[in-house]
Formats: sequence, C-alpha cells, structure tokens
Amino acid sequence: MKINLAGAASDIFLKTIREIDVEKVVEAALERQGTNLRVVEEELDLAPIRRLVVIAIGKAALPMARAAGRRLGDRLTAGIVATNEEQVGAPPGFHLFTGGHPVPNQGSLDAARAALELLQRVDSPQTLVLFLISGGGSALFERPVDETITLADLQEVNRVLVGCGAVIGEMNVVRRFLSAVKGGRLAAAAPRSRQISLIISDVNHDDLTTVSSGPTLRGRVTRDDFDRIVGEYRLLESFPPRVASLIKAGRLPEMPVSGEGPPSPAYLLLDNRVALEKARRIAEDDYQCVVEIAADLVEGEVEEMAAIHLARLGALREAHPGRRVCLISGGEVICPVRGDGEGGRNQEFVLRAIRASRLAEVAILSGGTDGIDGRSPAAGAIADQSTLARATAAGLDPADYLRRSDSYNFFAQLGSAIVTGPTGNNVRDLRILLTC
Repeated sequence: MKINLAGAASDIFLKTIREIDVEKVVEAALERQGTNLRVVEEELDLAPIRRLVVIAIGKAALPMARAAGRRLGDRLTAGIVATNEEQVGAPPGFHLFTGGHPVPNQGSLDAARAALELLQRVDSPQTLVLFLISGGGSALFERPVDETITLADLQEVNRVLVGCGAVIGEMNVVRRFLSAVKGGRLAAAAPRSRQISLIISDVNHDDLTTVSSGPTLRGRVTRDDFDRIVGEYRLLESFPPRVASLIKAGRLPEMPVSGEGPPSPAYLLLDNRVALEKARRIAEDDYQCVVEIAADLVEGEVEEMAAIHLARLGALREAHPGRRVCLISGGEVICPVRGDGEGGRNQEFVLRAIRASRLAEVAILSGGTDGIDGRSPAAGAIADQSTLARATAAGLDPADYLRRSDSYNFFAQLGSAIVTGPTGNNVRDLRILLTC
C-alpha cells in the first residue's frame, strides 16, 4: 500500500519522542518502600540519612527532578534544578535556575554557585546526594575555574567552540579545563557525602564522563588532549584575551582523574541507542518497513554525512526490491556556522541531503530529541521529492539559505520545519530516511 513517506517519517519521529519519557525512566530507577530505597543497583536504608539533596542539571533536569520529587519529596532537604526551560512546574523543595544554551548566562553561574554552596554546607557521612545529569549542562551550569574569567568571557568561549567545527566531545574537553564544576569538580565539593549519579546521555558511547562535561565524574582527559584541541582549532586566536592568557601562562589547574578517591556510582538510564530502537520498532510495526540502524553514522561533516546516508539508503533499497525501507541513525553532524541566519545542524543536513538525492520517492528527516536545533525555534526539518520544486515555485534558493546558515527560514516558508518546543529530553539527534 502506497503511503505518504514524509508523513510516515514525521510520525515515527514524534512517536519516538513520546516513548522516551524521562519521568517514567527516572521513576523506574527509584523504587522505594518506606525507608528502603533502591537506586538502580544500589540498595539504601534512608533511616540513618539526615540530609537528602537532589541536584538536577541539563535539558532533561526538570522532568528528572519531578520524578525524584514524587519518590523522595518527603525526605528532601534541598533540591536544585539547572535547565533551559521556563521557570514553571518545579516540584516542591526545588530551586529552579534557568541557564543559557548553547552559551551560559547569569542563571548558569547562579545555579553552579548555589549547588557548590549547598554541597559544602551539607557535606557529611549522613548526607545522600542524588545527582540527575543530562545533556546540555555544559552551558546551563557553569562556574569559571579562575575568578578573572568573566561571564562575557565564558559566553565568547562557548560561541567559539560551537562554531569552530569541533565535535561535542572535543568541546567538552576544553570546557572542563576552564570550569570549576566540570570533570568531577562538582562532586568534589562534598567529599564525605554518599553520592549517586543518574544519567540521561547525549553522547553515542558509554563514556558518561562526557555528559554535561561530567560534573560528578572524573574523566581520563589530559592536558595533552586539551592542548591538541586548542591547537587544532586555533582557539587561542579566537578566545577572549583573559582566557587565552591563562592558557598560554599554564595557569589552569589539572583535572581530577579516574582512580583518585572513592568511586561514586553512576548509572545510565537513557541514551540515543534507546531512541533508535524505539524508532525501529515503530517503523517496522506501523509502516512495515525494512529497517537498518546505521550505528556507525554518528558524527561527521554535514555534507559528507548527507551523501553517505543517501548511498546507504539506496543500497538498502536495492537489497530489498519492492519493499519500503527505512534508514535510521543518530548522533550529531558537524555543521560550522557560516552566516547569521536561523538554522541548525538537523535542518542543514536535511537541506543538503534533499539537494543531493536522486531518488524518485524519498523522505528525509532529522531532528533533535530535545526539540531544539541550533539557532532556531525548530527541532529539525522534513523534506521529500517535492521540496525543491516547491522551493523554486516560492522563489527560494537553497544554496543562498545554506550560505547564510538560514535553513530554518527555508523550511519554515515551505511548512516543513518540525516545531515541537523543548521536549524535556536530550539524547542527541534522530535521522530517519524512507524510500520505496
């Protein structure tokens, strides 16, 4: 049966977003009966705990905190939420801070200061600290490692990093060295307390120290890693003078490293792989697709990634003649900002891919599971074989929009931008390509 491929791709994406429900995942990880609390694999007796603190950081912080509040609210001493959502709906006992993303704002600094002060105040063996970490916290929660670094400096550093072409893991290495709350430094503020971290990951591997730049987990990054990234992307030429001077003078303190001090348990609750499997099931069950998850197509230059996806989709179609096929991948393409328009990596991926496609029938979708794509109000975009013809009829030149990094306004004028608003989740991007 013939179907609208663009409609199917959009439906798969939106259903997947609904199925990766953060609050349900966190509630399932916190099972409680009276004073007995199971946190994933940790069995705890709350009776001797005098203070229970919850600190939630990242784009999924608010729903994570709501779930924790339902399970632990009667025992909560204090809670902090640092996120990018509007200051509404925070559970009782939590102080909500609205940070900036992709660059920090004053709320980002206020959240980090409040968390550090709280941890230092309650630190004792009778304190349990539950950290709820999700992606986006690198900007939403911040304190500079040196008091001479200003908020304006931090904002410029983040703007430079986002636009320099580095992948998220490289950006986070730099952010860690410049931060007083990343790379395990937040958890180090309460060394005597019992600590557990629950993590919703926005990276495509199991190194949890990279999520929000690892505020509670010591990593394995070294000064050599930092120096290589700074050199490769010529960051000293673009960083603010105060930051560049600190780096040149070797005045940045070393990072805590794995193996130093007692381990703090950390559990992964949700990541991009879960989203990909949900999308696979929906494509198979609802649209009878032959599905391939391209687990190797995670990060890469946006135009090259578009070409590889199209080639892989064509090969999948040839291997299953007469069948509807679906290629699914996740991660984040590398998409340097070239102009001052409104857009993001997902929308640019879709625009570049549809320009390169030679398939008679195709749907190409890419969207952020957080509902936010770069400098735009959209999560992503959807295109099909009619997109370029409709653009020509409307007088829209795709090349011009790409030059200005303005892919959002290209798709918005065609009614093909995907606008969900912030989802309260953040497990990277989801790309869905269909043909038959």
